[in-house]
Amino acid sequence: MTKVLSLFICLFVTIQNSWANELPFHDLFSAPKGAESSETNMPFWIGINKDYNKVKSHQAFKDVLRNSHCSAATMEAIQKNCGHTFNIGKISAGAEYCVLSPKVNDSIFPPSFLIYNEDKINYVVFDLNDATGKATRYARPVVIEDKIAAGIVEGSIWETFDKNNINPDIASQLSDIFAYTLNFFKVKKGDKFKIMYTEKLVNGESIEIMDVKAVLFNYGGKEYYAFANKNGNKTDYYDEEGKSLKMKFLMAPVKYSRISSKYNTHRLHPVTGVVKGHFGTDFAASQGTPIFATASGVVEEAKFGVYNGNYVKIKHDKVYETQYLHMCRIAKGMRPGRKVSQGEVIGYVGSTGLATGPHVCYRFWKNKKQVDPFKEMGAKASFMSKAEQDAFIANIRPVKAELDAFDYTAAHPVLDTFMVKMPMDKDLIVAVEKGK
Repeated sequence: MTKVLSLFICLFVTIQNSWANELPFHDLFSAPKGAESSETNMPFWIGINKDYNKVKSHQAFKDVLRNSHCSAATMEAIQKNCGHTFNIGKISAGAEYCVLSPKVNDSIFPPSFLIYNEDKINYVVFDLNDATGKATRYARPVVIEDKIAAGIVEGSIWETFDKNNINPDIASQLSDIFAYTLNFFKVKKGDKFKIMYTEKLVNGESIEIMDVKAVLFNYGGKEYYAFANKNGNKTDYYDEEGKSLKMKFLMAPVKYSRISSKYNTHRLHPVTGVVKGHFGTDFAASQGTPIFATASGVVEEAKFGVYNGNYVKIKHDKVYETQYLHMCRIAKGMRPGRKVSQGEVIGYVGSTGLATGPHVCYRFWKNKKQVDPFKEMGAKASFMSKAEQDAFIANIRPVKAELDAFDYTAAHPVLDTFMVKMPMDKDLIVAVEKGK
């Protein structure tokens, strides 16, 4: 056993040193070609057995160690001594971990290392051979890339992003950037986009969209620009003329939905079968989807009605009011007199009252009269001063030129790359690269 363990540790040293030579992980942990063939003269093959698992709900770290066949002495040492490196009381359900054990031919020996993934970047290695319960913290190298992506919508924008290998988180950010300007529920086949953004990658996998710098969205044949303007920790978006993309009202009270019924003065009611005015816009969404206040204001009503179901009505100013019907439940704290902010959750999609399925009926009043919200979006929320506007336009000019020149069907080039150096101890990174 001692000889096997020594060979195993030597193999680990080789793995650590190989990082400098950029050897691929799957080659390091594979048997030499033909080693397991009956034609080879090799008497035995020493390797590493990798056992991948996830922390279960309500599972304690001692249970993870026990299930990994750790000795009682090692378990006690780790629980007693690794507190300065890792808080074993704060492991997360669903977190991945890997147990590495020496392997000779088909014989697997007691485990030597346990690697716990805290997140996509950070992980902790527990040396199960060390009587002191040694734990060492590591970080994978992070690559930051400035990119430009483009495409033509086929189906939904999310499906298009997936097909073009673009991180779908960007779609969510675009929805927020253009929340006051574009109706993403009406994006159609043939609409086009170009996006300049910064992406964080680990081992070639996108783990975060750090920021979206510029966007050109061709929506229904009309071009819409968005350019980031950072002010401290806050980022706002402006068009090519330096005008804010923010408006008084959001385009919709829910995300990731579709319009199932528009404002219509002569609609056949799906429940009663009577033709009458439908003075709201229905957004179909899954049960429990958060509903947002489309503008800041004061809650006028938050209660149940026979036809409206659970609903909230908000007064925004002397002119405008909005109402949100058929909630499965009203958000906690919503009551008359309560101030709410634009984008704040006021309730959750349901089908209470006179409704055939889960949706929110969004009603919009102007001077006490119900109107079509898409014709009453109001003025833009804020503008730059003339001097700020001129400086902004000058700064975005080369960015806009690059965006305009890029083809909608072109490949997605990396504009700039740099490595973020993480403190680490000659990478055991390779030990947790599952599936490679």
